[in-house]
Amino acid sequence: MSDGVMSDEELRHHLDECLNGAADPAATLAAAPDADLARLADGLYRHLDTPSPAFGARFWYVRVTEELRLRRLGVSRLDPAAPEDAVDSPVASEVPAG
Repeated sequence: MSDGVMSDEELRHHLDECLNGAADPAATLAAAPDADLARLADGLYRHLDTPSPAFGARFWYVRVTEELRLRRLGVSRLDPAAPEDAVDSPVASEVPAG
């Protein structure tokens, strides 16, 4: 990573791991450090601004930014005592183009 910005190749590699892995997205995001999540959010945002973003990229962008928001609020998605309105946010469905 140069200058703290995720390269397109690093983003593709991370997206491949996220989209094709058997890992639970919530647990994966909860385990990632804030700095890595911020770099991933930036990379996903730039990727979504391309003519043909990968299917699932928007889902991951929403999940990453939601995890960052919850951390700033001091709420854990995995905390059963967390207020429901703080952890439940609507995620629009993603439909493949074509």
